[in-house]
Amino acid sequence: MGPRQVGKTTTSLETSSHSSAHYYLNWDDQAHRLLIAEGQEAVARHMNLDKLQDELPIVVFDEIHKFTKWKDFLKGFFDVYGKRTKIIVTGSARLDILKFSGDSLMGRYFLYRLHPLSIRELMDPSLSDDEIRLPIQCREEDLQALHQFGGFPEPFLQKNTRFYNRWKTLRIKQLFQEDLHDLSRIQEVSQLQLLAELLRKQAGQLVNFSDLAKKTFEHHDPIIVPASTFLSQLV
Repeated sequence: MGPRQVGKTTTSLETSSHSSAHYYLNWDDQAHRLLIAEGQEAVARHMNLDKLQDELPIVVFDEIHKFTKWKDFLKGFFDVYGKRTKIIVTGSARLDILKFSGDSLMGRYFLYRLHPLSIRELMDPSLSDDEIRLPIQCREEDLQALHQFGGFPEPFLQKNTRFYNRWKTLRIKQLFQEDLHDLSRIQEVSQLQLLAELLRKQAGQLVNFSDLAKKTFEHHDPIIVPASTFLSQLV
């Protein structure tokens, strides 16, 4: 899991494509949604899991946390077909929140959080078992691009100020008007947007919660919001 636009779908598709038998099911796709809603057996038939295969197929369930009974679906699918397939599940805000509410999938998965690009990854993206590596000089243009456009892959690769401003505006709108609306009953979204901007300017500084509350909720009734609901998406 990870924040919006960090590259979860791209990474999962690139990973699954290494297998000769790989399947991608996105809950936002109408046909895929109907297939998942039919149940675990329908998905198994779609993947031909009743037949012997040269290697274990890989299935990617993208945005499946939007399915009301997603945990029961995954638990049942893993328990029945877990030894005959490899499973990748992707998700962002809702998956991050719901994993704390009675984790019925405990012991059935390993959790990986995908972060935006970092200086270390730009210098050398290869994996190594060595804990200590020799220092590598980061290219000046990469450092400047990371500082100006951030570490989210799409704006970083575009390196276009106009595109970055439009992308940022759309991402903020999706975060505050879609994700928060789906996850909670918050009405004063504009106050949360203000709080997010204040927190952004507090980076690297001491945070005074009383001062933040005064600036954000002055002349308004207080709003109780689980910080993890939206802070994980502001990384």
